[in-house]
Amino acid sequence: TRRPVKFWFIRNYLSPGFKHYLPHMAALLKFEYEFVTYSWPKWLHAQTEKQRLIWAYKILFMDVIFPLNLDRVIFIDADQIVRADLGELMDMDQIVRT
Repeated sequence: TRRPVKFWFIRNYLSPGFKHYLPHMAALLKFEYEFVTYSWPKWLHAQTEKQRLIWAYKILFMDVIFPLNLDRVIFIDADQIVRADLGELMDMDQIVRT
């Protein structure tokens, strides 16, 4: 896309190598990024497996991880390949279900 793109990364689960390389990649590919963190709620059953914890963060807490002023979030998992302009998704009218 030719539009500005911003990525949010959950800081807790990034490797040191990725965190080191990210500023270089952002400069080269001209995108913005920000780190978000979220602590597991004490009232919720604690997870011991790291992979389950990561999935829970992404799915259960998506609405509280990102800033409230966002109109729309397109979630792309790390193993997905995007072959089209995501701007088309941003331009779609939101479907309101009552």
